[in-house]
Amino acid sequence: MKNWMLGLSCLGLVACSDGTGNVTFTTYGEDYIEKEIPAAVGEEAGFVDGWTVRFSKFVVVLSEVKVKTQDDVAAQQTQARVFDVHKPGPVVVESFKDLDAREWDDISYAIAPVASAVAGNADAQDVERMKTEGLSLLVVGTATKGGVTKQFDWGFKTNTLYERCESPELGAGVTVPKDGEETVQLTIHGDHLFFDDLQSPDAKMRFDAMAAADRLGIAGPDGVVTLEELATVDLTELPAEQYGTGGAGNVRNLRDFVTALVRTAGHFRGEGECSPKAR
Repeated sequence: MKNWMLGLSCLGLVACSDGTGNVTFTTYGEDYIEKEIPAAVGEEAGFVDGWTVRFSKFVVVLSEVKVKTQDDVAAQQTQARVFDVHKPGPVVVESFKDLDAREWDDISYAIAPVASAVAGNADAQDVERMKTEGLSLLVVGTATKGGVTKQFDWGFKTNTLYERCESPELGAGVTVPKDGEETVQLTIHGDHLFFDDLQSPDAKMRFDAMAAADRLGIAGPDGVVTLEELATVDLTELPAEQYGTGGAGNVRNLRDFVTALVRTAGHFRGEGECSPKAR
């Protein structure tokens, strides 16, 4: 309906603009990243196997924010920035001034390693680590269940472009208001790293299999779950109803599985979706 009305008001012209406006992009990790992901209680979301996860860092490299239509680019980010979305947010990623006041129906951005990235709100040592190790996303935290605590420090080198972002409430892209400013949130979902299915909408959060990987490491259990230990857990060893790949290729162990989930962390205006493209 929105696109139809726009077409009528513009009488079929290539561009429909009446003055200019501004757009500010922010990023936010929501309560799951800033505070904790709890154990599930009743119908409330959380870890169905009783764990609680608290992050101490959740660092992402955000780049290539672009405002466009199929035929026209309004603005694009030229400087990649590093954000720790565990810190209170939302925080500003990029502001674009004096864009044509009209509907721009295609927003995209990337979470990818960038050697020239600079600090957004991330600490200097985390910015340096992301660049030195070629990381796009870094999560550091602890998982607890009863009297058991497991630590993790996982860095990922995934390169993902999030295209055609759309909000269920506001639709695709962004409408730039005349003589005003619109704020668009690039939301990061930390719970996705613990889902037990790559495609099912009914996926649950679990940590039992990850915690058990600590016992599978060469050095034995030390309270730290590493990506190398996750790689020792073949998905065929896990319960058949858990860790479904939905036909995704080259996902054979828990490390592969979590790496695939990392590509689903980028969202749009809260629960909005983008189309992730691996590069």
